[in-house]
Amino acid sequence: MSSEPITKPQPATSRYQIVSSMTVDELLSEGYANYDDFYDPSEEEWKIELAQIEQMIPDNPVDYSEGIPF
Repeated sequence: MSSEPITKPQPATSRYQIVSSMTVDELLSEGYANYDDFYDPSEEEWKIELAQIEQMIPDNPVDYSEGIPF
């Protein structure tokens, strides 16, 4: 017989498996991610477009006299 102790194989959990089950707040607090990882440039473009639309609204008032009442 062998003199080596019998050891049970340890489950192999990858970093991806751990990180994929974490929330954004957990990822940030544990140091797996930083705020730049969640930055989406299209959101910034949408904010600029929304500001432009909001500026156009007062310039073009809606004429409700032409509307059809329900």
